[in-house]
Amino acid sequence: MSGSQHRITIQLDLSGYSFTIYDRNGAQTAQESHPCPVDLSVKELAQVLGKQFSVVSVYFTTWKYTLVPVSHYSKESPGMYLRSVRDIQPGDRILTLDMPSRKAVMVFAVPESIYSGLTALNKNVRFYPTAYMLIDRISSIADNNRLLVSFTEGMLHIAAAERDRLLFANSFPARDMATAEYFIFSVTKEVMFNPEHTRLHIFGKVPDKVQDELCKYFAGISFIS
Repeated sequence: MSGSQHRITIQLDLSGYSFTIYDRNGAQTAQESHPCPVDLSVKELAQVLGKQFSVVSVYFTTWKYTLVPVSHYSKESPGMYLRSVRDIQPGDRILTLDMPSRKAVMVFAVPESIYSGLTALNKNVRFYPTAYMLIDRISSIADNNRLLVSFTEGMLHIAAAERDRLLFANSFPARDMATAEYFIFSVTKEVMFNPEHTRLHIFGKVPDKVQDELCKYFAGISFIS
């Protein structure tokens, strides 16, 4: 690793991890992907994080998150909001992210072993749920009805917005395409979007057969990286 490297983004999910390294000018200098159980990722990443990057963004695949309006949020007990909607374990670390554009705070959980392991390797580590990316990126979509999904190992993440108004954000267990389709269409119906007049935006990549299947129902498919 050269001294010009400035920041790194890491994606952790049930299938393993990937990372991308950027130099101080924002140019990509390295990218790798490795399959491994998520509980081994800290050990695996020790070599990667041997250098002190100024920014370390860790995108962690989890359904343990919720958005709390700023007007109802109390800094003294963020965990109570998450425990009311998700099953939180003693080994979970509760974290928060301010989302001023949504006038909300995202409260989420990361396994303590992952949190303590990575922060011990680099003091600049900051965690983000995968859903945070969707909520952030949906603002860049020009459509009036905005539907953005992301497929990760065994999980589907969905965000929907009407213009700049966030209507929906959640994650669901989906180990096969039929289950993923069920949740996509359920959300589409809940937010009252017409699939025939709605373009489905996908964060990341999906197999061609998945794209072909979804194209049957939506006005079009677009990809966001």
